[in-house]
Amino acid sequence: MFCSVVLFFLLFSLPTLASPNLIQLAVQALQGGGARVVASPASVEVAFSPGGGATDLVVKAIAAAKKDIRVAAYSFTSRPIAKALIEAHQAGVDVQVVIDHGQIAKSAHSVSGSLIAAQIPVRVDIVHALQHDKYIVIDGKTVETGSFNYTAAAEQHNSENVVVLWDAPQLATAYGDDWKSLWNQAESYDGR
Repeated sequence: MFCSVVLFFLLFSLPTLASPNLIQLAVQALQGGGARVVASPASVEVAFSPGGGATDLVVKAIAAAKKDIRVAAYSFTSRPIAKALIEAHQAGVDVQVVIDHGQIAKSAHSVSGSLIAAQIPVRVDIVHALQHDKYIVIDGKTVETGSFNYTAAAEQHNSENVVVLWDAPQLATAYGDDWKSLWNQAESYDGR
């Protein structure tokens, strides 16, 4: 933090150093390096579990998709969410899913086999110790995120939250960029 303060002092006390690129670097340093500031969403919807409609809100967000859905899931055993993704895919929405490598060991409970059987591309993140993300990017403009794992346990037993940020294209771009990075590093998974 001290270095960032010194950098800002130099930038603003010596105007010849204050180029837009240096200012951008200084802002990034204060924001933690790669943090981005994005425009606010048009609206925000929240739900909680247990019993607060978290799964229903995720399903609602998926059902709103017209073009594409990009999912990053840590644990994925929720049949209602898998069903919503399959229905979206069958309606012509391009659905792609990245899951944590731990899902392979939990294949008896994972819904990845159902997604693969429906011809939804699934890839497994083998790069990170945990692919702990839990988000969905919808049509490049809406983001569903929060602590909520896409599981029955998260809906019925855990204290979890879901946030849907409707009509937030800049935010969706940021999440979409992260998702593409995960997808590109992941391995194809055929359920075996």
